[in-house]
Amino acid sequence: MTSPAPQAPEVADSVRALCARVLTPNTYRIPGSEVRETTNLLCGHVRLLLREPGDGTQARTDAELLLSHGPGEGRLGAWIHMRALARVCRVLLTERQMRRKRGSEAGHAQHGTNVVAAQ
Repeated sequence: MTSPAPQAPEVADSVRALCARVLTPNTYRIPGSEVRETTNLLCGHVRLLLREPGDGTQARTDAELLLSHGPGEGRLGAWIHMRALARVCRVLLTERQMRRKRGSEAGHAQHGTNVVAAQ
């Protein structure tokens, strides 16, 4: 299953909501089939986020390792892997948001637009 690119605010918001749900307490009660499905979704989102230019952060390194190694043994390994993907996905989304904000501010500065006044 291919995940849509988390570019539109509503898609990014739904990815953040998915990550938050995965990282809430008691997610160990999620059925194994849902863990696999959620892991597949998170893998798709992480792959798409890694396609965007980045600056070699630890989150990018962690994401590449998680994608290349997959889950550990058994149900606990799958659950830990899913949660690690959610954490790294959340960080990559935040990093992307910060890059875009800096890019937007730089664009306003080049055009002499006051970012604060424009908001």
